[in-house]
Amino acid sequence: MASAQPDVTQSELADANARLEKASYAERLAYAVERWGERLLFTSSFGAGSGVLLHLWSEVAPHLPVVFIDTGFLFDETLAYRDRLAESLHLTIRTLQPSIPRDDFIVEHGADIQGKDPDFCCKINKIDPLAPVLREARGWVSGLRRDQSSTRANVPILLATDEGHVKVHPIATMSAQEAAEYMARHHIEEHPLRARRFLSIGCWPCTRAVAEGEDERSGRWAGRGKTECGLHSAIYVPKTPPAR
Repeated sequence: MASAQPDVTQSELADANARLEKASYAERLAYAVERWGERLLFTSSFGAGSGVLLHLWSEVAPHLPVVFIDTGFLFDETLAYRDRLAESLHLTIRTLQPSIPRDDFIVEHGADIQGKDPDFCCKINKIDPLAPVLREARGWVSGLRRDQSSTRANVPILLATDEGHVKVHPIATMSAQEAAEYMARHHIEEHPLRARRFLSIGCWPCTRAVAEGEDERSGRWAGRGKTECGLHSAIYVPKTPPAR
């Protein structure tokens, strides 16, 4: 994707980050809704812990859709969970799919493609389907949290990307314990695989349960030298840590 300039100055970004660092999760999301309106994109994997931001979205931006990428390799439990949360939270879901159906993709590239070239698989089945939608967006909301892994430890609330978007992370400062308490307080159903210690859930060929003492993301692409699918890879190592 060609480089582009976000529609926000560095000064505005710095001021907003300083203010939003101390704001509530809902206030952070409301800022993004007011700033970008219909050009605000929210993507959700409907994985473990996704219910927190989905609930916030249902309260702050119920008029905007949730974009969901069905890669063809998701757990059946994830698809069923998506449908139940969409109904209980009254969400509008916009589902994107790869241009190549799963069976054709496997025939062409092999059943072991995730092991041989997981980056290629993510590109075809996750990154490429989102690209047309992403070109129309200016703000992009994601549920990343700083305590999920070392690669996410310094994620700011707002970050301008080279592609011309401002990434928005309303729950960046939320801890795993706070996320669990939020889910319980608002009676939000958790992903059914979480009970089996699937703490970060993506496509089934590249997801395993997490052992005690491992971080949430350790079950993704385990042993493959890969930590992110590529959708959010621009945001993990800002030059300076976010203001506390």
